Amino acid sequence: MWKQLSEFGSSYLENGLLNFILSVLIILLISFIISNVLKKVILHRAKDKPKFALRIKSIIVYSFAAYAIMMQIIPLQRIGTTLLASSGVVAVVVGLAAQEALGNLVNGMMISIFKPFRIGDLIKLNDGQLVGTVEDISLRHTVIRTFENTHVMIPNSEMNKATLENVTDNGNQKANFLEIPISYDADIDMAISIINQAVYEHPDFIDVRTPKEIKDKVPPVITRLVDYQERGILLKTTAYSKDNAIGFAMLCDLRLTIKKRFDEAGIPFAYPYRVVKMKS
Repeated sequence: MWKQLSEFGSSYLENGLLNFILSVLIILLISFIISNVLKKVILHRAKDKPKFALRIKSIIVYSFAAYAIMMQIIPLQRIGTTLLASSGVVAVVVGLAAQEALGNLVNGMMISIFKPFRIGDLIKLNDGQLVGTVEDISLRHTVIRTFENTHVMIPNSEMNKATLENVTDNGNQKANFLEIPISYDADIDMAISIINQAVYEHPDFIDVRTPKEIKDKVPPVITRLVDYQERGILLKTTAYSKDNAIGFAMLCDLRLTIKKRFDEAGIPFAYPYRVVKMKS
């Protein structure tokens, strides 16, 4: 009986009815397992926009499952083989006809999965040629809002080729450099003390010292003399903030505070001057 049942439909099914049912169940089980594993990977790696990646995953997995089942049915084997062969030709034709669109599509998927940047990140492209905040990542392009409040749409293929600096992806510590030029006649020690105190007292300043550095009494702010210039001495310090926008406002506040305190202490800023000698 089992032999007859197994051989039943062998003229239409590759290995009989029972083997066909077992094959279909195994194919569906494997497809289900692969689909769930890929779903977990995509949801973990592409938290911002996982819908597109999940859709592509479903198309690929279920297409292979349908093809595998089709090859178990003898009348459909020739159709399946033809479809597989023609799909290669179609892929070439479509690839040539829509190479740019498919390139943007694939690169958009890669950006969603590997996440070199996220929505809301401040990024710099090609050594600062373009600086702005990521507002949207679509299948075709990435939208960046510049400091001038304009929107720049860059194809995803270009985003993957560009040299990119993610300013936000630094542990919420943005280094802001402050340069203060003072006169050669100024009291350097007093000027450095005023700068260090002004930076440390600012409410947006972040102390980035490690516990070991604090234990070793490393100063929270260090100002250095970095250059002798024609007009005077250049002092430079680093003030850390939460992000770039807060850092910009903090530097503006510090320049104003330091100017007032320098005036009170009688510390002159550097300014260009020339000595002219007149021959009588």
